Amino acid sequence: MRLPPSSHAVAGAAAFLFLMLTGCGSDAGTTTPPAANPDELFELGSFEVGYREIAITYDDAGTMNEREVILRVWYPAQDGSGAPPARYAVGGIVDIPTNVALDAPPVTDATNLPLAIYSHGNGGEGLLGYPYGELMASHGWILVAPNHTGNTAFDFLDTPDPFTRSALDRPNDITAIIDELESGFAGDDLEGRADTSAVYLFGHSFGGYTTFVTGGTAVDVDALVMGCDGEMSDACDVLAAPGVEAAYRAGFLDDRVVALAPQAPAIGSILESELAELEVPTMLMSGLLDQTTTQEESAEPAWRGLDHPDDLWVDMPEGAHFTFITICHDLTPDLLEFFRPDAGQDGCGEEFIDTREAIPVLAAYVFAFGRRHVLGQTEWDAVLEGPPLGKEGDFIIRTK
Repeated sequence: MRLPPSSHAVAGAAAFLFLMLTGCGSDAGTTTPPAANPDELFELGSFEVGYREIAITYDDAGTMNEREVILRVWYPAQDGSGAPPARYAVGGIVDIPTNVALDAPPVTDATNLPLAIYSHGNGGEGLLGYPYGELMASHGWILVAPNHTGNTAFDFLDTPDPFTRSALDRPNDITAIIDELESGFAGDDLEGRADTSAVYLFGHSFGGYTTFVTGGTAVDVDALVMGCDGEMSDACDVLAAPGVEAAYRAGFLDDRVVALAPQAPAIGSILESELAELEVPTMLMSGLLDQTTTQEESAEPAWRGLDHPDDLWVDMPEGAHFTFITICHDLTPDLLEFFRPDAGQDGCGEEFIDTREAIPVLAAYVFAFGRRHVLGQTEWDAVLEGPPLGKEGDFIIRTK
C-alpha cells in the first residue's frame, strides 16, 4: 500500500535532478538512478492547466469525404493569465465543475512538450479523459482527446455510424491529429509546442481497439468480410463500399506512436497472434469483473498475445468496464441510467471498487508508463513493476 502523496515530492524531485546533473554523491553516468517517488504521480505538477476545444478536418479513408473531428486539449498554461474557468459539459448537457483555465495562453517558450492522445470508448467522448489530461498537463504534457465523430454520446442519441465505419475512422483520427500538430495545428498558439516524434496513445474500450491498431496490430479483415457474406446491414454496406476493404488491409500503423495503454480493450476484430508483432511497449489495463469486454474475451487473450519485454498488465480484482471513466460519480443516477443503463452492472455499484479511488491510481499508472517509455525515465521501472499502487488488494501487476 502506498502512503498518501507527500508535500515534499516536488522538493525531492528537484534535489534528485540536481544530483543527477552534477554527479554529486555518486559515480555519475555509471550508477542506476534510485526509484522515483510514486507520490509525484498523484500530485498536480507546477504548471497551471489550460483547456480548449479545436476542430480539425481531413479526408476520411475509403470515401475521401471531409471529416471533422473536435479535439479536447489539455496543456501547460501561463500562470496568472486571467482566463476564465473551462466548462466541462459531458454529452453537451452534463456540467462538471473544473478549475482549469479556458483558452489560457500556453506556457511561454515551451517546445517539444511530450504528447499523449486519449481515445474514448464506444458512445463516449473525449472529455471523459479529463482526469488524465489535467494530471499530465500540470506536469508539462499536452494531452489531446478527440471526439470520434459518429461514435460519441451525442451521436448515440440519434444514429451512430456503423461499427465498420467507426473502426476505420478511429485510428485515422489519431494519425490526422498527429499530422495536424506536426504541420502547425491550424495556426493555433499551440503550434510547434508538441513533440510528435514520440507519441503516447491510450484509450478505453473501443479506444483500446484504436490504441492497438494505431500501434501496429492488424485487423482480421478476412473475418469481417466473411461475416458479411450474404448478410445485409449498414455495417456490411460500409465494408462493401469501394476503397474501404483496401483501407482496412493497408493497416493503421503510425510509427510516431511509441507507447500504448489500452484500457478494457475491445479486441474482437484483432488477431491474437498479431499482438506479438507490436514493436512498442504496452500497458494492458483491465477489470476482472468487466461484463462488456470480459477477461476471457479481452484481457487474457491480449496478454497472451503481447510479447514485448516491457509489457505490463495492470488489473483490478474489483474493477469493471466503467471503472476507467468518471461517469459512476460524475453523473446522477437518472442520467447514468439514461446514458449507460448497463453501468450499474459493470462498474457503478457497491460491489465494485469506487471510481473516485480507482481513477487516480489508473491515472498514476498511465502517467508513469508515459514517463518511462516516452521520456525514457528509467527510475519509474521500480514503481511500475513494484508493489501495486493504491490500497492493498485493489490492483495486481503482471510483467513479462
